[in-house]
Amino acid sequence: MTHWTNTSRLGRWALAGWLAAAALAVPGRGEATTFAQMSTAQFVDASTYIVRGRVLEVWTERTDDDLVWTMARVRVDETLKGPDAPAELVVSSLGGSHGDLTVTVSAAAQFTPGEPALFFLDQKERTGRLVPVAKFLGVRLIRRVPGTHSYYANAFHPQVGVANDARFLPHPVAEERTDLDVLLGEIRDRLATGWDGTPVPGIAGEKLLRINSPERRLR
Repeated sequence: MTHWTNTSRLGRWALAGWLAAAALAVPGRGEATTFAQMSTAQFVDASTYIVRGRVLEVWTERTDDDLVWTMARVRVDETLKGPDAPAELVVSSLGGSHGDLTVTVSAAAQFTPGEPALFFLDQKERTGRLVPVAKFLGVRLIRRVPGTHSYYANAFHPQVGVANDARFLPHPVAEERTDLDVLLGEIRDRLATGWDGTPVPGIAGEKLLRINSPERRLR
């Protein structure tokens, strides 16, 4: 679901086209929209960069075609894919409020300053923006399992129109947590074997071939 407040017809058409081209996600609890199912391997294949880092700063920007983007400056602590990843990068998520304009995008990724996370990022060819693969599912918050020294990395489904502060999100039940070490192992295994030609919804085969070349995926 997408909602505009005080925006132009041009902006609405631009946003509708962008969403149609970027419809790439899997469902979370409470999400009514139908999305394509994606495996960890497909998330790895679809990513131009996979980095582990921490959000340092969050702000919004308004474009000339009346779109609003929420931006996050991320300090990169570890790069799993993409040898040219910088020490800091900026991640863009369509939607947010800027001045008198609000654009609400269902399942859009949201960010909290200070949050550690694992980011699956798709670099858009036309604009160069880095956006999370499959919206909010491309940002896996890294949190410690209560009472232990273990960590999990889950994507948290945002509430539409509500600013979600990762510091106050409840922990999922044990069976719904994705163990961080297990996920990192799956990512590294896929990077070692490489793309096997399996399609990824919304990503052209030529791009998949290019971003999964040995020089980009082997570290």
